[in-house]
Amino acid sequence: MKQFLAVFKFEYLNFIKNKIFIFLTAAIAVIIAVIAFYPRFSSSTDISLNFGKQETPSLLVMDKANVIGLEEIIKSTLKDIDITFTTDGDENSAKLSVENKEYSSAVVITSPLEYTYIVENLGLYDTTEQNIGNILLSHYKTIELQKYGLSMEEIVDFSTLTVKANSVIVGQDQAQNFMHAYILMMVLYITVLVYGQIVAQNVANEKSSRAMELLITSADPKNLIFGKVLGTGFAGLTQMAIILVWGILCVAINKDYLIDSNMFSMFTGFSASMIIYTIVFFLLGFLLYAFLLGAMGSMASKLEDVGTLTMPVMIFLIIGFVVTISFMSSGNIDSGLIKILSYFPFTSPMAMFARISMGTATTIQAIISIVILIISIVGVGYLAVAIYRIGILMYGKPPKFNEIVRALKKK
Repeated sequence: MKQFLAVFKFEYLNFIKNKIFIFLTAAIAVIIAVIAFYPRFSSSTDISLNFGKQETPSLLVMDKANVIGLEEIIKSTLKDIDITFTTDGDENSAKLSVENKEYSSAVVITSPLEYTYIVENLGLYDTTEQNIGNILLSHYKTIELQKYGLSMEEIVDFSTLTVKANSVIVGQDQAQNFMHAYILMMVLYITVLVYGQIVAQNVANEKSSRAMELLITSADPKNLIFGKVLGTGFAGLTQMAIILVWGILCVAINKDYLIDSNMFSMFTGFSASMIIYTIVFFLLGFLLYAFLLGAMGSMASKLEDVGTLTMPVMIFLIIGFVVTISFMSSGNIDSGLIKILSYFPFTSPMAMFARISMGTATTIQAIISIVILIISIVGVGYLAVAIYRIGILMYGKPPKFNEIVRALKKK
């Protein structure tokens, strides 16, 4: 136990005191603060991020149908556009005006419910065509209703009628929990990708520098690999915890300015059970992958071999992430494939958590998945120790899978 604690403390403090670790944590904290506090300052101050002069778009409206009162409505509705209204000309002249850069775009109205929109390059967020269509339809309905003797007040009241709907969610709100599940899986993916690879690289670096040979004579291999994995993992969790707490604090301070934003819902609405499941699946998922990655790192004679040896392990992580996200996005989170992946230990931290978040998994199913995951971690942990013992004695070309299996059988 003393050896394990010594290795754990060394690995943990080595990361916490690292300048890159401190800089990255501080940089992410600053980014979160800027995003969270921006609405507070932008609501009281005219803050704009303009790069160069922004020209006001110009629109030529050619009313060939002579719709009564249309000019006033268009100009009062599209206030951010410089509008020129005319009844002269045709579609060809309007097209020529746009081509010659006289106007940003043009609209030729041929009947109360028909028009042609002319623009040189249709922007991704160009809503002028849609706005003109809504204006014409609304104006046409108003004129037709007036023929039946309705006053403008009655027409406005009739046009603004809305349906009031009340939702009662007995189970989970999948729309809200989608982001919660997505964030956890993204954090788990990044954590394993970064810190898991660091574990493997550190082990490989110690082996290539022959430092491992000195360590193995003074400490048990089990204490070494467990201390490295848990020390590095705890450093990663510390960083994630700092970022998460800071994010929650920033959102809480600015909640009055973020109440209608998606970011506010991302940090709120967590039930006690969701928080527990989040911690459990995150910790177990990281430990499972970190042990294997550490063991694979011990098989490498030089750092260049780490990527090749850890790739088979990372493939499971990538498959679990991509497949789960795909089924979540399609709304088919309870398909047969996801059910299978939710019990397979290398994909269950993502697949089962997604099913729990979306309200399709029962408590019994979640417990079964967690038990399988814990048993797998114990087995993988001891397998990692065995591979570690063999790997520290192997130098030269990275061993093949069948060679590792034969060595384990002999051991």
